[in-house]
Amino acid sequence: MATWADIQSWDHNAIIEAEDLIEAEVREAREIIADLEHAANDIRSQGEAPDRMRERLSEIQDKLDARLNELTEYALATAELHGYVSRVVAKRKSAWEVAAEVGYDIPESGVVQPSAPETRFEPIASKFAELRDCVDDAVRIATEAEETVGPRYQALADGQYVLAEGRHSASAGLANDADPSWSPEEVSVWWALLSESEREALINKDPEKYGNLNGIDMASRVKANELALNGHRDAAGNRIPGLLEKAQKEYDEAKAAYEKDRDSFWGNPYKVDASLERYRNAENKLNDLLAVKKALEGEDISLVALEFGERGENVRAALAIGDVDNAKHVTTFVPGMTTSCRKSTDLNLGYARNLIDAAETVGGAEKGSVAAVAWMGYEAPPGPETGDLSVASPGKAQAGAEKLNGFLTGIHSWRSERGMDVHQTPVTHSYGSLTGGFAMRDIGEGVVDDFVYTGSPGSAVNSVGTLGVDPEHTWVSAIPLHDEVQGMGLDVNFGRDPKELEGIGHLSGDATGGDGYNSDPNAEKYANHSAYFYKAKAGQHNYSLEDIGEVIAGKKKRL
Repeated sequence: MATWADIQSWDHNAIIEAEDLIEAEVREAREIIADLEHAANDIRSQGEAPDRMRERLSEIQDKLDARLNELTEYALATAELHGYVSRVVAKRKSAWEVAAEVGYDIPESGVVQPSAPETRFEPIASKFAELRDCVDDAVRIATEAEETVGPRYQALADGQYVLAEGRHSASAGLANDADPSWSPEEVSVWWALLSESEREALINKDPEKYGNLNGIDMASRVKANELALNGHRDAAGNRIPGLLEKAQKEYDEAKAAYEKDRDSFWGNPYKVDASLERYRNAENKLNDLLAVKKALEGEDISLVALEFGERGENVRAALAIGDVDNAKHVTTFVPGMTTSCRKSTDLNLGYARNLIDAAETVGGAEKGSVAAVAWMGYEAPPGPETGDLSVASPGKAQAGAEKLNGFLTGIHSWRSERGMDVHQTPVTHSYGSLTGGFAMRDIGEGVVDDFVYTGSPGSAVNSVGTLGVDPEHTWVSAIPLHDEVQGMGLDVNFGRDPKELEGIGHLSGDATGGDGYNSDPNAEKYANHSAYFYKAKAGQHNYSLEDIGEVIAGKKKRL
């Protein structure tokens, strides 16, 4: 079992260097094996000598296959370790940040105690609990790394590793498909080692899987999601219906069943209610997909995630404006309650475009250097008027946080795999800010560069140091008039209101110049809940949006 003392020297930069060296060896080995295969095929002569030559060449190729399998396993194991170490380093930093805030030391034992006699006071219980959680989590993740990756390395060291991925497999020396257990870091390494033709074959084979696989390039996800949405032909030429066709069929069947049950003379009211619910669910899914399809008609918009979901769930999607794979700055907008593709796609894309404009016009980012993602990739809670009170619970935020974490990590890991930096800024709003806060509690080191809360019911934390980003790059914008969502969640399960977190950066909450801002003091108490993202009226300023734009461009400084 790992200890707190053990992980003080852990450094993910050293892992990255090892990854690069191993991957270079894998690429070279694949090239050599391919060359030998061509050479073997060129031996066309018949007779004893050519037969011995072919036999000997085959023996060499078999040995090379085995060595390539081992090299690939080293590469993937190291990538998995990279993910673990990145999270350990982030948790370790969080522990130090919170410890400094409450005036405690963390000794080698990992048992937290006051740093000096004069600071022997009981800190806020919630912060102290978070400090202990950070230490415990760091040790737990490190232990999991040892127990998971350690045996992989040991098998290689003992010569026990065997994977039958020879030169005649679909992807010589590499797994022929992504394993569901892989981290985004493992996926990125594997995907980078594949050839373009191998990637294309996988996309065509299972577009729904590869359209949502964190760690591959967004261009490939876009190709996959277009096939998943609209349908395609498989390698044998058979027509594979897309999700739109699937949704239309489910809708038609559900509607017919409901109408039959409704009009039946002997109709059972419970059966009618069930049929109606099925019909409405099918209608919602179809309308979700139709909204996504319509949005894709817009210039420079692409579909980077698409999940059909289970019955009763919304379609989950993410649409990007700009080139996420190559943009210098990438912002991911995370919306809140009532979000669905059918209701919110145009609205969220509009907000995402406003964020890009603000980053370029006020933040000074070079035109075309900013990409934005409208991330509707989680099951956001409906409004309480529906009778569903899940918005009062953090459950959907915690479930969404895991998805958001994977999405952000995937962007970072693919860019890192290519030796390219990216400045990532999640901009979170309303219940989506709770989702973002939970995601940031378990994010790896260096994945996110700046993090923004807006209109937040709760931060998911009690100390800004708990978030997996430099506290100097955590921000909150809070409009003072008609946004009473702020801080409305209970601290015990939503965390503190982010504008009350010590050490967070305060962006302007002045959105009075925004087109649609409501200055009537008697207006509805949530009238300005989304005003953070409104375009400015002619000759005026939405200072909240402008400040967020500066953050996205990496130009915002603490006052």
